[in-house]
Amino acid sequence: MNDVLPILVIEDNEQDFRLLERHLSRSHLNCECTRVGTAAALDSALARPDAHWQLILSDYNLPDIDIRRVVARLARSHPDTPIILVSGTIGEETAVDLLRAGVADFVSKSNLTRLVPSIGRAVAAADTRRAQQHAERELQLRDRALSAAVNGVIITLAGGDMPVVYVNPAIEHITGYPADEILGRNFRFLQNDDRQQPDIARVHEALARGDACRAVLRNYRKDGSLFWNRMSIWPVKDPQGQTTHFVGIQEDITEQRQADERLRQAAAVFDSSTEGMMITDLSANIIEVNRAFTEITGYTHDEVIGQSTRLLRSGQHPPSFYQALWRSLGDSGQWRGEVWNRRKNGEVYPQWLTLSTVRDDTGAPVFYTGVFSDITSVKESAQQLEHLAHHDPLTDLPNRMLLNARLDHAIDHARRSGASLAVLFLDLDRFKNINDVYGHPFGDALLRQVADRLRACVRLDDTVARLGGDEFVVLLEDIKEPHSAVLVAEKIQLALNQPFAIELREQFVTTSIGISIFPRDGTEAAELIRNADAAMYQVKEGGRFGFAFYTPELTQKAAERVRIENDLHKALDLDQFELHYQPQVKFSNGQVTGVEALVRWRHPDRGLLYPSAFIPIAEESGLMPRIGRWILRAACQQARQWLDEGIDFGRMGVNIAASQLRRGDLVALIRDTLASTGLPADRLELEVTEGFIMQQAIEAIPRLDALRQLGVAIAIDDFGTGYSSLSYLKRLPVTRLKIDQSFVRDIPDDKEDAAITRAIIALAASMGLDVIAEGVESAEQAAFLVAEGCHLAQGHHFSRAEPASRLTPWMRRQPTASPANT
Repeated sequence: MNDVLPILVIEDNEQDFRLLERHLSRSHLNCECTRVGTAAALDSALARPDAHWQLILSDYNLPDIDIRRVVARLARSHPDTPIILVSGTIGEETAVDLLRAGVADFVSKSNLTRLVPSIGRAVAAADTRRAQQHAERELQLRDRALSAAVNGVIITLAGGDMPVVYVNPAIEHITGYPADEILGRNFRFLQNDDRQQPDIARVHEALARGDACRAVLRNYRKDGSLFWNRMSIWPVKDPQGQTTHFVGIQEDITEQRQADERLRQAAAVFDSSTEGMMITDLSANIIEVNRAFTEITGYTHDEVIGQSTRLLRSGQHPPSFYQALWRSLGDSGQWRGEVWNRRKNGEVYPQWLTLSTVRDDTGAPVFYTGVFSDITSVKESAQQLEHLAHHDPLTDLPNRMLLNARLDHAIDHARRSGASLAVLFLDLDRFKNINDVYGHPFGDALLRQVADRLRACVRLDDTVARLGGDEFVVLLEDIKEPHSAVLVAEKIQLALNQPFAIELREQFVTTSIGISIFPRDGTEAAELIRNADAAMYQVKEGGRFGFAFYTPELTQKAAERVRIENDLHKALDLDQFELHYQPQVKFSNGQVTGVEALVRWRHPDRGLLYPSAFIPIAEESGLMPRIGRWILRAACQQARQWLDEGIDFGRMGVNIAASQLRRGDLVALIRDTLASTGLPADRLELEVTEGFIMQQAIEAIPRLDALRQLGVAIAIDDFGTGYSSLSYLKRLPVTRLKIDQSFVRDIPDDKEDAAITRAIIALAASMGLDVIAEGVESAEQAAFLVAEGCHLAQGHHFSRAEPASRLTPWMRRQPTASPANT
């Protein structure tokens, strides 16, 4: 394909079109692609008089275009233009239907390496068909011309310049010159400057001897167009035997020459086509085959000539199949479809075969032609696409689509048989942390091993599917009682509790499992999955690592959770978040040593929501980093404003979520926020929960060191709840411990809480750290804390968390202390 190949691309996705165009360019295919993405654009492109599309590439799933109708339409309007589908997922049945409709081939978008070879085959096949059709038309034209033509007659004088003395009227028809423009001239003027033809010298030599001759010459009409002239010349002699004249019969054989050339081209295409071709007599005995036939079937030319086409049969089609084939060939003159034939080596393979009846001038059949292609790769691609469409590429487990299909089938079977089935919804606990710490390749390897262990926990008839991320679903069919699901859940828990060996590291994981039972907890696939998911979240909220059955109350709770998540996505844009500030004071004199910024959500329907109502959902939905950035900036801006108003508030405490600390841009974010708001670094205190630091101590220490180097203070929030390791604690660059309010709430009456609180105060003192008690609400609590050596506190005993507008007047009346004295 040296000429530019004009290609019409039916594709609604601009990015996919660019990828396709880039692939063709990199494959050095000399083509020009034009994209249409709508039905209107397609109609316009096909109607353009200057457009001669030699190939059409089309996606299958198009919102505005029915590709089946397009194929049928193009079969009528552009029968010689091949169509190749370049698409994602398409089923085998659909592929066969479209092949029957006229599609040349299928190529997956995920594997474009087949595209250029497929284009070569399709264009070559189309050229073959066009050449054959053109040759047939040219032969018909030639036959008509020869039967109706009157040959030209020319008489010239012998000797001298051999001037023309007579021409018949046919000469003007052949040459375009009237007789009066020819008479008296040498007939060789019709060759113009094209005098180097080999036959010209031979004709001159024969005429010089007075001999007859025959030749085929290139001549030129009066309008300059070329025509081929076959002439026969013989001498006319006088009684003395001297040549006096020459008589020439001139025949325009241009159409014959063109037809012969077309036939040669057709023969070349026949032999060089990548599609197998065969010609048979009316008894289905093979008369001729091309080279592609021998390459595809494995038979040589001589081995099949004279043989019946039964030689190629695989034995996989019943007699009725061939009866219908011959009936169609007799009724309509054509049959097209998929056939399974056998190669010489015994291999059975699929063909896409087109049979046609060739008739003579009377309409009687004279022989049959067969054109076929080996569609093994198409079938394999369709099977691969079918598998990819229904399986998770990472674990090769059934995906959501296949799970839904199997679950629907299992429900239908359970309804008929009266049996039960169970759906187990699994979510790995804290898998996101593993991904963040060790990277996605590590996480992917873990998911693959988890998939293998889950398969080993169920029967062959059961289904293990991956929905995405770290979520799996197990479908247990024909269970006798709900307890059967419990046994499988316990088996899964036990299997996953064993260590996973990945990258020379032992990794432990746990999973939370929700269980729903058909028909007790739902009668539809989506309902059973949704309810099992709700039960799984109940396990998560209860501390993870366990299983729970669905209860109706969980549906309402899950729906509420979804509504809150949806509203959260809009809350920042609608300016629904606000900060309240709770003072931190000295027991001894009530001095304000700092404030903690606490976010609130003023929901338009639910009123003022506290963090416990939405922060966990924000963390799970990935919104927390964005909300955290807003909190940090708003708190720093308020702190700067207080400083500008002369209010010495001490330090501004801002909670940093685990998802923020895991991100690599936190240090830059703090630095940029301090710079843009103008807040001194020593006026900011970042509060990080003890639980997260202990889980990610190795990764957290360098980041906390970098933050501390900026000059900000770092406090461990909720201290006492996270099982701190003293070896890590002494390495952390923290400046303060915050006693969790769960220990303060019941002191001094609860002896265990009192003991824990006393130990935290002593630990802080021994490590040279400040300690502050959260949630102080009574004088008795304050007295106990002072007696044990705790000097700082925050809680309702001093002040509730209030908006800045209400807290500012209160702070103006309170004694304050600078950060250096807190």
